[in-house]
Amino acid sequence: MRRIYILIAVLTLTSFSISCKNQQGNELLLEVEALDKSYENLFVFYANLYDSGTGGFYDSPEKKTPPRIESTCRVISRLDDNGLINTVPEPIKKKWVGFLHSFQDSVTGFYDDPNEHRNIDMRRGRALGYVKGAFKRLGASTKYPYPKIKGNKDDEEVGLIHLKSVENFNHWMDNLGWEENPWRAGGTLSAQGNVIASLDGPLQEQIVEAVFDFLAENQNKNGFWGGGSLYVQLSGAFKVSSLYRFYEREMPNANRILKSTLKCIREGECRNSTWVRNPLNLLAVVKPYVVISEKEKKDIIKISIENVLRFSCNDGGFSNSLKDEFGTTDGCSQAIITRNALRDWVGLEPLNLPNTDSFLLTLQSN
Repeated sequence: MRRIYILIAVLTLTSFSISCKNQQGNELLLEVEALDKSYENLFVFYANLYDSGTGGFYDSPEKKTPPRIESTCRVISRLDDNGLINTVPEPIKKKWVGFLHSFQDSVTGFYDDPNEHRNIDMRRGRALGYVKGAFKRLGASTKYPYPKIKGNKDDEEVGLIHLKSVENFNHWMDNLGWEENPWRAGGTLSAQGNVIASLDGPLQEQIVEAVFDFLAENQNKNGFWGGGSLYVQLSGAFKVSSLYRFYEREMPNANRILKSTLKCIREGECRNSTWVRNPLNLLAVVKPYVVISEKEKKDIIKISIENVLRFSCNDGGFSNSLKDEFGTTDGCSQAIITRNALRDWVGLEPLNLPNTDSFLLTLQSN
């Protein structure tokens, strides 16, 4: 009889535990679903950034700089993600393609936007990736051939010297300023992924191995790279993680990365919209190699929801920084990626954002 009572008690506790977990899961799911209310005017925001004269999109309603490669490609990506590309009239899509064509160098094949305030290595690498992605989504072709870099050491064109040999590339990686700003250093390195793919076969393979050797040798004990605040280190690790994902490599010290990421989001102040998205995408890379408890999962989701809402703006967009009054295409991209990542965490499909038909209606009424 005593055994029966013990069995009943165990079953009752187990049932209670499962019930609590299910209740917590349902609460998190509802909180994630409720996020969509903050995205209802996002496509009106995008449409109001369009410049029909150039065919490009401004980065924010302030329009401090001319339409740019990155801001235009971000809008194209978000439209395609929500099934809207085929609803856009062909003359408008041709203007988008023509705008991007205008930035390509006929000799090198690179795209270079002078309005992007980044170093040339990062600028070229990012632009190439953005444009390739946009053309794929639009079913468009590049005006001139994409870059094809040969290992000619006598060719000293600016921005390509580091790609002429493994020695050059190692020297370049050493001098990216990891201790000063691993976020920028990691971003510059990850932006080379598209450029490295343009190299001749043997040199490409050698440089890829040099990248992972360098990262393995220079990883911090906490799983991140470089110096600075924990959020800056985490953001550098996020940038680096794209290389591990692209080349299908396991990211080293996954458990340390998990622990440091949790410490960062629990204790640090999230002052930049990318700092909301970066932890989620970094964890997505290491997730197959770690065990994340229910408590940790709950913290990740709740903190991310609270943080992303802090960047919601009255103009319908999301800002880059807490101090910014206006939304930006970058801030919106971070918010959308965060929203989709959170839906994945609670087992929801990444459904289209709300009120997508407002894009064409607003575009055609302007």
